[in-house]
Amino acid sequence: MKLSELAALAADEQKAEAFLQSRGLLPRFTHCPYCKSEHLGRVRRRFYKCYRCRREWSPRKGSLLEGLRLPLGKFLLALKLFELEVSARRAARELGLAYNTVHRLFLLFRERIYQSSSQEAQLSGEIEMDESYFGGRRRGRRGRGAVGKLPVFGILERGGKVKVEVVPDVRAETLLREAIRKVRRGSLIYTDRFRSYDGLVCYGFRHERIDHGQRFANGKVYINGIEGFWSYAKERLLKYHGLSALWFPLYLKELEFRYNHRKEDLFEKLLEVLKGGMN
Repeated sequence: MKLSELAALAADEQKAEAFLQSRGLLPRFTHCPYCKSEHLGRVRRRFYKCYRCRREWSPRKGSLLEGLRLPLGKFLLALKLFELEVSARRAARELGLAYNTVHRLFLLFRERIYQSSSQEAQLSGEIEMDESYFGGRRRGRRGRGAVGKLPVFGILERGGKVKVEVVPDVRAETLLREAIRKVRRGSLIYTDRFRSYDGLVCYGFRHERIDHGQRFANGKVYINGIEGFWSYAKERLLKYHGLSALWFPLYLKELEFRYNHRKEDLFEKLLEVLKGGMN
């Protein structure tokens, strides 16, 4: 949805409510959540009312938006600005909201993305694996911990999705455990010659390696795809100065999500993720 179209929708709270109901982010109340009566009405154009038990409730009750104190239209606009990678500080200015309000809202979006990533199916087929380091300033020796940096393990399905995970280290048992969780047995895995990948064949995977000391590709044996994701992620993370290790996994999963859906309508995908968070 274009920003101009969304702005027109967001200007009318009733239309914004109807839109969010149509996408499953707000419930359609057909009976009272307290006494189950079907004798309902709307009062003051904002609340539902049960004419049996006389109780009133917000149309946001039981939804992701229940605790959010901002108009529904501004919620939609904030989601659009998040899709467009507008910073929380700039979005706050554009929306006329406090920075902390938008920051918490963007954090909620990232948390939902993070949670949804754990529900995805295993990767299969031709797979590229690699590890990289994020953050910090000092370089360390590979496999022995880069000082001040967070190790990240990446798995890319050629023609499919990428999955990335912050890991405590890049030892064989750590990387193999992630491979078993995220990749279907029998898949063909391409890596470089890092020794932590030596045991892949013992767990039912086919395995071929490229020696980067000699060449970066040998026919179909290369890991350029996952290396391309590292470049994509690091370029976008540059704008987040001083990002803490605590929040880094959320931002990393956001980039995984954006990369995997870069050819789709990202606003609609975000609505799907937020709807899933209500289940």
